Amino acid sequence: MNQLIEITVAEIKELAVVEPKAASKKFELIANEMSDAQLVEVIEQIDIVTLTQINSQHDISFPSIISELMTPEKIRDIVCQQPLYWEEKIKNNADELKQHTFDFLTYLIRTQDSEDKQTEILECIAEDPAGLFYLSIPFIELYRGEVYEDEDFYKDILHEEEQDLEEAVTYTERHNSEEMHGLGIDDPRSLLALIRHLAPEVEGAIKALIRNENSGWENIINKFATELVMQAKAKNDVPDELDEVDDMFSFLD
Repeated sequence: MNQLIEITVAEIKELAVVEPKAASKKFELIANEMSDAQLVEVIEQIDIVTLTQINSQHDISFPSIISELMTPEKIRDIVCQQPLYWEEKIKNNADELKQHTFDFLTYLIRTQDSEDKQTEILECIAEDPAGLFYLSIPFIELYRGEVYEDEDFYKDILHEEEQDLEEAVTYTERHNSEEMHGLGIDDPRSLLALIRHLAPEVEGAIKALIRNENSGWENIINKFATELVMQAKAKNDVPDELDEVDDMFSFLD
């Protein structure tokens, strides 16, 4: 069995070098033939770069079982690694960054099968300074954007959702509450409400980080994105002359 796992890991890594989507499909195929324990062992033996490439082929509309089996630590490392592979059109556009990070976080968090694991993931990501920057990007415009300059107006937007979330005891009840208030999972306010419900200290850290900045929301996003790339390079010991790795893969269209 150990040999089978080693062969599987080697095949996935080899495919990921050429085409990450093929590596993702390979993992989905083996998921039908292995137990969850075996799949977890496969994941543990795959390097973080390959895991980042594979997961970046998915979103909430096209999930992968790999996201459900990864540990919160693996998910945190993927979040902190991904900025190294942002395409230029994402890296240099505040709106693209906001949407991209929101989509990726929604996928990684919403595909989990329990609130306990969702909470562990949020807390684990937020413990890393780079992870907190990443977590904050989708919500910068909500806190600092011109359309939400009136903070009392913003508080009113989330007031009803917050009350309902405090009373919710299951995912289904919370989901129905979000739908009732017109907050689908494609709305950043819905993800922010989920974070506030599951990990209020993480929501508080996001708020504090954003409100510590004095410029407009687009400048803050650009600043956070630059910091994320720098921290990812430092963690991976990437020299400046190897700055461009954006073409290694593209995010799901």
